[in-house]
Amino acid sequence: MAEPNPTPNPNEPKPAPQETPQENAPAFDYDKLASLITGKQSVTEDTVLKSYFKEQGLSADEMKEAIGAFKKQKAENTPDFAKMQSEVESANNAKLTAEVNQSATLEAVKQGVDIATVPYVLKIADFSKAVTDGKVNAEKLTEAVKKVLDDIPALKGKPAENGTGVKKIGGDGNGTSDGTKPKANVPTKKWNRFNI
Repeated sequence: MAEPNPTPNPNEPKPAPQETPQENAPAFDYDKLASLITGKQSVTEDTVLKSYFKEQGLSADEMKEAIGAFKKQKAENTPDFAKMQSEVESANNAKLTAEVNQSATLEAVKQGVDIATVPYVLKIADFSKAVTDGKVNAEKLTEAVKKVLDDIPALKGKPAENGTGVKKIGGDGNGTSDGTKPKANVPTKKWNRFNI
């Protein structure tokens, strides 16, 4: 029996290192590949359509017209995702604007702004910082309303005379708007207790 020789013989050829497949991998142009696939699909589609219309007994001109009409109808029925996305974004912006206006209106009324001047406060106020990540920030909204009221104090309503914040609208039902009873000579008899 022969023992294996642990020392290499200088005359023996050494095995060549194998090249990794990554070094020799061909480079693909993915855009060109995609355009080839798209071109192949359109050629296949045209071929299928031509054979179908040929079976129907159409002439070459009629086939071209029918294929053109089919492609036009297909393009019309294909949804426009960019348009749909822009519509969704505009709807979200409109919703967010409505939320900001509603919250700002409530805040302005809390601050004592007269209801007639609330639209002016909303137009003047800068609510750009009041919206973060599609949500209304109540603190920033309050700051924006306060800034407008600090800059233009005339927009604030006058405090009510009795301090309750409720304003009297109209008369008290006795015929005069100042709350006094009409001065008329009405007999005060038992049966006429309302003095009408």
